[in-house]
Amino acid sequence: MKKYISIVVPLYNEADSIDELVSRILETTSNFDFTYEIILVDDGSTDETWKKIEQLKASVPHLRGIKFRRNFGQTAAMVAGFDHACGKFIATMDGDLQNDPADIPRMLKLFEDDSVDIVSGWRKERKDHFSRVLPSRIANYIISKSTGVRLHDYGCSLKIYRADCIRSIHAYGEMHRFFPALASMTGARVIEMPVNHLPRRFGQSKYGFSRIFKVFSDIFSMNLIIRFSSTPLIGFSICAFPFGALMVFFGFLAIIATFLGWTDGKPGFFLLLTILNLKAILMLVLMGMIGELIVANSDLTHTDLPEINKRNLTIHSEGTGNDLQN
Repeated sequence: MKKYISIVVPLYNEADSIDELVSRILETTSNFDFTYEIILVDDGSTDETWKKIEQLKASVPHLRGIKFRRNFGQTAAMVAGFDHACGKFIATMDGDLQNDPADIPRMLKLFEDDSVDIVSGWRKERKDHFSRVLPSRIANYIISKSTGVRLHDYGCSLKIYRADCIRSIHAYGEMHRFFPALASMTGARVIEMPVNHLPRRFGQSKYGFSRIFKVFSDIFSMNLIIRFSSTPLIGFSICAFPFGALMVFFGFLAIIATFLGWTDGKPGFFLLLTILNLKAILMLVLMGMIGELIVANSDLTHTDLPEINKRNLTIHSEGTGNDLQN
């Protein structure tokens, strides 16, 4: 049956918090006057997370479970939840008890404006350690400036999407933090709302300074996708410009070194660097040409669940009590 909202929660080794998590969600949903479902996605946990989900399923008829055979990351877990969600709206949140389900009804009210497609949570008063807050603020500023979708908090998992809007995104890797920016490519309107943020009670954060370089590399790749998804040759050509400048610079130094006799007539270090930069330029241009061929022969609105998810999940179906394994 078509639900009004599906609440998708990715879980990885959250056995200590899952009971209270579901209890908080049910406390909020008890006031709903519309249908809903809760989808818990076990992202290959090595603790008792899946066992807890199975136990809760016996007493919570609105709960469904999806299990990955190994850890694939938060994006893959969310996409699996999206693919099996039945709601008109899809809410996402973390399973570490730092997101407050009580914010969901307030966020839903913002969809009374039919032009709103995504409501993104903003942890205005974060209860995290400084080592998480500072990199997050830097990343949020860069993402907002570079993508044109200005949000204070891309990293907040508490978001609500129109289902048809989020399913149009073919996500992979660690794209979950970029969902609002990616959805804006399809014309989705994104707004932001301050939400509660609670102190962490169980486990340890999986983010910090050690992930800052990964985040910046994701920002770079997302900008290529957002700005040049339909013209990849232009995007890769722009990336080749710095290598072109270095090639000219080292080429000039190679000529000077040869003229002054520093190399004794043999290929020098500067010439080697010139050739390496030339190879980098050629590779980037070739990648752009391959990208153009792919774009010309592919369906950009592809919405299938990535094969990595289809092959590696177990679906705990509502009302059956049985697992369906792929």
